[in-house]
Amino acid sequence: MNQHSPYSRVGYCSICEATTKFAAQYDWYRDHLRCSQCGSIPRERALALVLTRHFPHWRTLAIHEPSPSIGGISPKLKRDCAGYVASQYFPGRLLGKQIAGYRNENLELQTFPDESFDLVVTLDVMEHVNQPAEVLREIARTLKPGGVYLFTVPTYKERATSERRALYRPDGSVEHYGEPEYHGDPVSDANSLVTFHYGYDLAELIHKWSGMDVEVVRFHDHGRGIIGDFTEVYLATKPFGMASQGEGETATLNADDGWPAEVHAMCVNASHPHGVLPDVHKEDLSFRFVYDHPGFPTKDEAIGYYFNDGARSAAKVRKIIDEWTGGAELLTILEFAAGYGAVTRHATAALAPHTLHSSDVHANDFLTNVLGVRSVPSTDVPEELSLPTEYDVVFALSFFSHMPRSTWGRWLQRLYAGLQPGGIFLFTTHGTTSMQYFPQATLDGTGYWFDQNVGHGGPDATRYGQTITSKEFVDTNIALLPGAEYLTYEPAGWWEHQDLYVIRKPSTAARVGNRVKPAGE
Repeated sequence: MNQHSPYSRVGYCSICEATTKFAAQYDWYRDHLRCSQCGSIPRERALALVLTRHFPHWRTLAIHEPSPSIGGISPKLKRDCAGYVASQYFPGRLLGKQIAGYRNENLELQTFPDESFDLVVTLDVMEHVNQPAEVLREIARTLKPGGVYLFTVPTYKERATSERRALYRPDGSVEHYGEPEYHGDPVSDANSLVTFHYGYDLAELIHKWSGMDVEVVRFHDHGRGIIGDFTEVYLATKPFGMASQGEGETATLNADDGWPAEVHAMCVNASHPHGVLPDVHKEDLSFRFVYDHPGFPTKDEAIGYYFNDGARSAAKVRKIIDEWTGGAELLTILEFAAGYGAVTRHATAALAPHTLHSSDVHANDFLTNVLGVRSVPSTDVPEELSLPTEYDVVFALSFFSHMPRSTWGRWLQRLYAGLQPGGIFLFTTHGTTSMQYFPQATLDGTGYWFDQNVGHGGPDATRYGQTITSKEFVDTNIALLPGAEYLTYEPAGWWEHQDLYVIRKPSTAARVGNRVKPAGE
């Protein structure tokens, strides 16, 4: 029971970063001892103090804050940190999308790429999650090596071991193990159920569940207005060299290993409706990305998406080709940066009777010997690419979305040069819509951003990363192509976030396949 016991003290607020007055009318200082300027309470000031002491340059970092508060440190993070992302969980809504000013994220199954953030920050969230082990593993996955999960959570001094208080069942029901307890919810009138009372074993549990190293800071500081119960601040650090998985989690597949038999069986089932080969190379990064993606409830659904999406992409390429070539016969088509055939296995049928060549740096043996297409060896140097012919169509899906500035425009020029007169070139990029998946991205003055720290263990990171380009950047490079004719620009036209561009190489007598027609016909 809160006792009326007025308290007042002049001190320094770590959120205001100024001298202020702390005052409370009741002795439950945790919720009542407020800063007279910003209205913050002790745990908010405690976290802000640890933040500024450990991360004095926090304004330059990539920070994710799930379930931010209306007051306290949250508005300051949002206002002052360009790399700040706020999320809430809206059940039943599409994950990874912006809803009411927040990114919709389930903390147990996040859609962020690996190693996205320097800091993850929460205030009194962990006592409300259903599966804390899953949440901590996901946080560790999304942290960069050396990144820190900085958070507060009530830690009960009388408890040596933590206790589950409630469990959400898959059918939506709740199983209670004690008297139900609720705290306020920042985005809902309905209060949040407390699922855990944590004890002094929490630091050990964090390491056991996630592999992160843990430091706990506790305060009793009148001068900074941090007194009362539950003033602990936790810093869980992701060690350098740590894999993205925590202890006890289902292991992801390693590039050194073949796919397990159960994975191949799922590939057989998923490929059968499309009439394509189920064989997936052990180094297929597209497959690995989907297989390991937390947004899929089951591996069956992830693998199904891999085959379904390949079929959709091949069909869309065919539709674009037919639209801009008038249904010409006997085209010669180059699929550039084909990888290990996510689209190729479908394109061989979707693009028939045209001739398909597929090009890659690493996957040529698989493309030829398993998928049965003619492969064209690629290279890391655009000017060294040797093509066996000029092509009626060149398409490159999700290639320019990974190229550094040093080769981006050079690849555009080399592939354009590989077209015969009148040939069609279609390609996709990470445009501004894609920035929602890269919260740390900031376009430079030319409309370009590149991050070589992709963390996928694939190609040399200095030559391959994550690239975002504005339409203005792409247009500037297209303008350098001799006589290029702009046919199509479709923002977020591929995979609902990559931009689609279609251009044509002109000719006074444009040859398309074995058919000759005047330009502009």
